[in-house]
Amino acid sequence: MGEAKSRRVADNVRSLAKNGLDTTLLNKALKALLKYHEKSSSADAQGKEQLLGTDKLVQVQFGLAKVPTKTSPKPVRVEIPHPLHKVVKMPATPDEYDDRSDSEDDDDDDNLDEAEVCIIVKEESKPWVKDMVEKYPRELGCVKKVLGLQSLRTKHNRYQQRRELLERFDIFLCDDRILPMVGKAIGKNFFETKKQPVPLKLTRKEALPFAVQRTLSATFMYISAGVCINIRYVPTHSYLRRIVG
Repeated sequence: MGEAKSRRVADNVRSLAKNGLDTTLLNKALKALLKYHEKSSSADAQGKEQLLGTDKLVQVQFGLAKVPTKTSPKPVRVEIPHPLHKVVKMPATPDEYDDRSDSEDDDDDDNLDEAEVCIIVKEESKPWVKDMVEKYPRELGCVKKVLGLQSLRTKHNRYQQRRELLERFDIFLCDDRILPMVGKAIGKNFFETKKQPVPLKLTRKEALPFAVQRTLSATFMYISAGVCINIRYVPTHSYLRRIVG
């Protein structure tokens, strides 16, 4: 599917979410969902605490009137009011970034975890990307690995190696200029789990912190060969309580 058509589908989904829902009914459904989650995730009869926490990810499902004529593995960005991961408050545009004080307070939610991010780049881009990660630890501290395309092909060419890479990180980002080559190298498991790399424009070094944080502040949808679209929306903690008010 072309980029323009994918954008139209995303706009239609946003319009439906904004104008086509019964908010009263939605509130009731969310309250019931939250009540069920709290009941099912509470400690067992012996009072044992759950080691890994009880948060679950709420997904919104949209039913399409027609099957898409073309599919695309490329993720479509969807703005959401509350991020799924801890983010750093950023200016409106990359050009305003240098004037931002590092001491500025953020609106981060303490209940959110920092995402473990892997960014895949051209081999010749690895040095400057690593330098940027070191230069901006506050904004790019979530980038735990900078992986070159050649390294991806040679060091993760086996099925088990790719599975380990997939399980190690929450989000994968990629230089948009090498996205087709990366798609062939990562294997089908990335696409089946909807963790294929999100493309970034890396033509401006100074914009990297802005681009990464902008990605973390949104969610993504994928146009597949079916009439259902699932979008990850919000974890079941304070944000869901804030939504149901």
